[in-house]
Amino acid sequence: MIDPPPDSLGPTVDVALLADSVQAVRGKLFVLGGGWDTLWVSRFPASHPSLAIGLRLRVPVSWKSESMELSVELQDEDGRPVLPRALNHAVRLPADRPHPPSVTDFGVVRSFTFNNLRFEHEGAYSFVISVDGEPVSRVRFTVRLRPAPPSGPA
Repeated sequence: MIDPPPDSLGPTVDVALLADSVQAVRGKLFVLGGGWDTLWVSRFPASHPSLAIGLRLRVPVSWKSESMELSVELQDEDGRPVLPRALNHAVRLPADRPHPPSVTDFGVVRSFTFNNLRFEHEGAYSFVISVDGEPVSRVRFTVRLRPAPPSGPA
């Protein structure tokens, strides 16, 4: 059996990272406080002021659609949604994508920001990234209770 060419897979996630702030401007991600995987809190329920995701998708030049729906949903460790709804973003792709024969895909850069996220309990969470309703990646992180500082001598 012959394997299908890699570009037949559709859009894939090339980069996905958590940060305090991310902006996607002119094909670049501008990241502040990025690359972490544990959110330390002092108590539960906890509220986090700002959490962002930076994404870079690889889209095959053979992808026939001129648009795609990109969505990000926050789930708890049991796969239950944490937010009332996912954040969705319609992405318009160039209709005419001229490319040299050696180019098989192109990048799409986007950012999503979540303000005042509320976490009811300690545990594992993940952002599920979907394209046109199909999950393509998952960014996992943990919310943990910050240990109390050791008490000094009495």
